[in-house]
Amino acid sequence: MKRLVVFYSLSGNTKEAAEKIAGGLGADILQIETVKPMPKGFLTQMLVGGGQVMMNHIPELKPIDKDINEYDEIILGSPIWNSKGVPAINAFLQDKAAAQKVTSLFFLSGGGEVEKGLDAITKLLPNLKNTVSLLDKKHKDSKDNESKIAEFVKKVSG
Repeated sequence: MKRLVVFYSLSGNTKEAAEKIAGGLGADILQIETVKPMPKGFLTQMLVGGGQVMMNHIPELKPIDKDINEYDEIILGSPIWNSKGVPAINAFLQDKAAAQKVTSLFFLSGGGEVEKGLDAITKLLPNLKNTVSLLDKKHKDSKDNESKIAEFVKKVSG
């Protein structure tokens, strides 16, 4: 089975998890990027990103260098912002063929209302089978991420 790990990462936390998951699965990897990058600085990113989430903004994405049709499954990775999935992931999921291929989801949170974010994203994923919630590496309980990733890879592998 040919798998692709697709993710968006602003601070590097989701990227780090995506690389571990792709490595564990022997999957290809694709980082989604927006045409207009987020501004620098944590506070500005919080304001802009939070505003985009609240306004349900769908940003333009940079061209994707992979043919989604070549893959049997997509494993999707997203941070949770303001208790919701990020605009870049929502933009990617506008492609219904891609959304149909997503069977597994991993997401990272600083510890907010993760369930709201999960609910919003899972409504767009009709074939979702596996999920795992990870914590930002600055969170005190992030030490559990390694074992959660290992278990997630095992579940996805079937």
